[in-house]
Amino acid sequence: MSQMSVATTVARRAPKGASRTALHVVRSSDRAGSAWFPVLCVSLLLAGLAIVLALNTMMAHDSFQVGKLEDRSAALSDRQAALTEKVNARSSPQNLAESAADLGMVPSTSAAFIDVDEGKVLGVAEVAQADDRINVDAGSTTTTEHSATGPNGEKDESKKANKDEKSNKDKAEKGKAEKDAKPDKAKPETKN
Repeated sequence: MSQMSVATTVARRAPKGASRTALHVVRSSDRAGSAWFPVLCVSLLLAGLAIVLALNTMMAHDSFQVGKLEDRSAALSDRQAALTEKVNARSSPQNLAESAADLGMVPSTSAAFIDVDEGKVLGVAEVAQADDRINVDAGSTTTTEHSATGPNGEKDESKKANKDEKSNKDKAEKGKAEKDAKPDKAKPETKN
């Protein structure tokens, strides 16, 4: 069957009592609709673009702040590492011993321990005494020995005697200076 014969067959079978809607011509003024629809579409588009622009601006501002905070964090981390290294250097045993010696502290010859469980003191602690001997660095010792030898490798006794006299004079002057620096406790203080 051809398409033409099918269309005529369908058209013949249509019920005869059914009413058909009347067709009429549509003019362009009837089809235009409301003028507010395009305005609404354009305004929605502009509002969407404004929101996207605002979000991008906020994200860029936040990324700059994050960059500044990361730089500050890195600087603070570097400073913390430098300070930690400085503390570790100052708390090394060599530096602590040197600082203690500069303050006039001397090493202890005895120690006592407290047993917290039993509440007893173990051992006897004695007051540490300053060593009155002269301490000489290893570098200056070798220099002194070489300078005290004569041309044949013999030790020059006169130079050694002069050195001993000089050290005795230094000790005497140091003792006198310490005695002068101590306040006189025998004088009673007068109050006005």
